[in-house]
Amino acid sequence: MNLLEQTIAAVSPPITALTDDVRKVFAAHRPLNFGRLENALLRYISITGQRHPAPPQTSVIITCADHGVAAESVSAYPPETTLNMMCNYLIAHGGAANAVANYAEARLIVADLGVNADTQEIPGLIHRSIMRGTANMTKGPAMTREQAIQALETGIALADARAKSGDSCILPGEMGISNTTSSAAIAAALLRLTPEEVTGRGANISDARLTHKIEIVRRALAVNAPDPNDGLDVLAKVGGFELGCIAGLILGAAARQMLVILDGANTTSAALIAHSLAPTCTHFMLASHASLTEHSQPHALRRMGLTPVLRLDIRLSEAAGSSIALRMLNQMISVWNTLDGAASDLQPFAIPTEGTACTHEAASAPPLKREAMDACQYRLDNLAKPIHSLGYLERIVVQLAGTMNCEQPPLDTKSALLLITEEEQLPADLSRILAAITKEAGTPVHILPISCDTAAYEAAHALARTYPLLILGTHEKKENAAISAALTSVLKGAAAGGSLILPGDTITDRAAQNASEEDSSLSSHILHLLPDMLTVDAELPAGIAGILGMNIVRSALHVINDMKTFTETGVAVAIDGAGAGRQVRERT
Repeated sequence: MNLLEQTIAAVSPPITALTDDVRKVFAAHRPLNFGRLENALLRYISITGQRHPAPPQTSVIITCADHGVAAESVSAYPPETTLNMMCNYLIAHGGAANAVANYAEARLIVADLGVNADTQEIPGLIHRSIMRGTANMTKGPAMTREQAIQALETGIALADARAKSGDSCILPGEMGISNTTSSAAIAAALLRLTPEEVTGRGANISDARLTHKIEIVRRALAVNAPDPNDGLDVLAKVGGFELGCIAGLILGAAARQMLVILDGANTTSAALIAHSLAPTCTHFMLASHASLTEHSQPHALRRMGLTPVLRLDIRLSEAAGSSIALRMLNQMISVWNTLDGAASDLQPFAIPTEGTACTHEAASAPPLKREAMDACQYRLDNLAKPIHSLGYLERIVVQLAGTMNCEQPPLDTKSALLLITEEEQLPADLSRILAAITKEAGTPVHILPISCDTAAYEAAHALARTYPLLILGTHEKKENAAISAALTSVLKGAAAGGSLILPGDTITDRAAQNASEEDSSLSSHILHLLPDMLTVDAELPAGIAGILGMNIVRSALHVINDMKTFTETGVAVAIDGAGAGRQVRERT
């Protein structure tokens, strides 16, 4: 047997005996329900075979290759962008992959599977080039069957190497201009769908180019007639070297009992290839985020039985979504260790409410600073990536720029949880969980017992002057008049004090919505995480959802601070779509 056949034969479902015990422990702590995050933890425990596994040692692996179909003008960026970005990752260190690897505390690995250039002098690059780009799949197969096997086996070997170095988790990503055309064709072939059902805008192309792209997918499928019952045939005829490598990474990881967290549509299409060759490999995968523009992804995830935990409108596969999912998994490991063992109790900062009565009329929420927001947006648009491709991450940091009056909010922007309670003492279980999850997030907890509306306003206003990011929560099971009044006062005080407010549970989110309807000035100071971004299907009181959601905000801060511009990196700018004319690369 060759390496591919050996690896497929080695893929078997993980043993789930431990997970039954874990479920019982979580069930004993209802009504607290972590939903899909609990399922993610259970999957990780079953993969490791350990009751209390350590947080996973992780690598972000970006595979790069060019595509012959780029000659059909299906992308908003020129073909040389693949090489430009590969250099960006390893020389300028200014890509989204760099930022999210920093955020996830993961190692970044970049491999050349078939870039159309001499890449020998690029430092740190793993050289695994099969050919300088695939053939144009509108005129025949993208690669030979032998080359498809080589791409898969390269990924298997990379996974094996990472396992030997101690990794237990891989976040795959890719770079290859026009590869969303390839991934759409893969999905159409394997799922028996039409080009219209699976083809999206990729790097934010125009309407006219999208129509053309759909026709290119249709032509590639008609010319090659890939066999939907043979994943290897599909990969060879309409795939890409970097996508085949990711499929191999998944197979290799599954054979070595490693977790793989999928990112965008391209990594998901690659996962479809892996699934077609070894269906049980899905037991080793988690889906991080749902794509709103690449139509192939929801169909592919449904086929594999995977449900994402985030909805962030991210449109590139450089591990932006998967890195956030990884950090939330780490928090769930802390929660589990707390529920199943000894842990330190929460030691919150109580806010005195006596003597804090207002001596002045409560101030209105100030308008966001438009100049700072515009400057922040301009920088985001000119970071080396497709314009608007990081979705909610970009919108969050622009909103924060407006509240802080700062073009580039710093990485160390402080956050805190303000917990509104009717009683000063929290239930024991909740206290322990909060202690674990806030320690992981580096977020202090302040408890405000209900006294009077004036005190609540003043307390929130004072906290907001220290914490530009303020999470609100309450552990009450049901809304009542006193809680609602206190939350409204806190929202107004925090907004007036200059915080971006994150409602951290369903009760505080509902209170924020109601308060915004009564006072429209509040809405710009509120960041709604539920249900817009966190799609975990959970019941999480006491601001816990907000603590989890802070992972999204922290990722956004890494984007604005760690990424570099087209000018700084030398990456080519957009020639089509929303980025054309907006993105600039100045001569240095």
